[in-house]
Amino acid sequence: MKSDTKRQMQRQKRRAEKMLKDMGKSIDKQKKEQGIAGYYKTYSRGELTSELGISKKTAESTLNAMQDKGIQLHRDETKATRPYKLTLENIADFYRFRGEPSYRDKYKKAWVVFIGQLKGGVTKTVSTVSISHGMRTHPRLLKENLRILVVDLDPQASATMFLSHKHAIGLVENTAVQAILQDLPAEEIKKHFILETAVPGVDVLPASIDDGFAAASWDDLCAEHLPGMNPNEALRDCLIKKLESDYDFIFLDTGPHLDALLKQCVVAADMMVTPIAPAQVDFHSSLRYVSRIPDIVEMVEEGGSEVRYHTNIAMMTKLAKKRDHIEAYNDAKEVFGGDILDAVLPRSDALERCGETFDTVITISPSSYDGAKDSLKRAREAVYDVSRALFERIEFIRSDLEEVD
Repeated sequence: MKSDTKRQMQRQKRRAEKMLKDMGKSIDKQKKEQGIAGYYKTYSRGELTSELGISKKTAESTLNAMQDKGIQLHRDETKATRPYKLTLENIADFYRFRGEPSYRDKYKKAWVVFIGQLKGGVTKTVSTVSISHGMRTHPRLLKENLRILVVDLDPQASATMFLSHKHAIGLVENTAVQAILQDLPAEEIKKHFILETAVPGVDVLPASIDDGFAAASWDDLCAEHLPGMNPNEALRDCLIKKLESDYDFIFLDTGPHLDALLKQCVVAADMMVTPIAPAQVDFHSSLRYVSRIPDIVEMVEEGGSEVRYHTNIAMMTKLAKKRDHIEAYNDAKEVFGGDILDAVLPRSDALERCGETFDTVITISPSSYDGAKDSLKRAREAVYDVSRALFERIEFIRSDLEEVD
């Protein structure tokens, strides 16, 4: 390669890296100016009744009893009456104080969900990060006190950007892929690799553009770093099994490529979710992907790995109230039968716009949202509907599995 071309590449690299850092700093500055630190949503005593469905008498008596026991509850100290501003942690303490079982009391290891597709642009990553935040913060699921991990295996690192924008540049030495290849102890992964997100209880294992190079030479890397291990089982054995007792749900996100990382997700998953967008080109490509899933499974199993996921369900995304979109939804129902979520993610400006500030529709504060507030509200409600629908579908499957056992 010519020396001037090499200089051009290095110049563009330096400028790109500087711009990435500047973008992160700009978002930090914006959040500080708006007084945003962590997850904005809190609950007043009245909202325990109106949003969580707790009776007024139960809410009042429980909060009083918690105070009598010396349990610290968050309040608005700027107001003379010091009204409650209960955090997610406070809500978890509330249910625990009342003796309500959480999700981890029912199941001892995480349920692994792979939201995957070979078609880009169908809101795969947006669905993954939105549902992870939606499940954790859904008012009617707060009593479950869910612990959720998103494992980003997409070299574009979009999930990392949404969930932990300070690490969106992605350092190669602390990504999910590197944690797998180093076969680290669980405690070291939790201490040095897993990052908290804006929502307490939701964590992310980040990705980096460098992971794409690792995926391209995965078999050789496994032979070097994980001798004797089946390359398609590395994610499951070196990561999932080590962390499954620390989380209730683990969501996997990959790029839209049939590479080593996607095949490992198929092996590690308890459930596959296929996002399907209704636009004709997207819908056609999605159906082609679904028709080839048996071939992907066969490819993996011929490599000596057992695929153990229990179901693949469809989820409509980018759905608008248009005739062709409704027809696509009905066609998807014909293909999937009952294996499709009734709740859908709409075509929404809010779902896209939140990415401009590295937020999800769950984490962004309405006061700092530049678009139409009604659009944000509808998008958030849709995410909550999908999150709860997926949660209930998983519950149905797990209860059936328990009966079989």
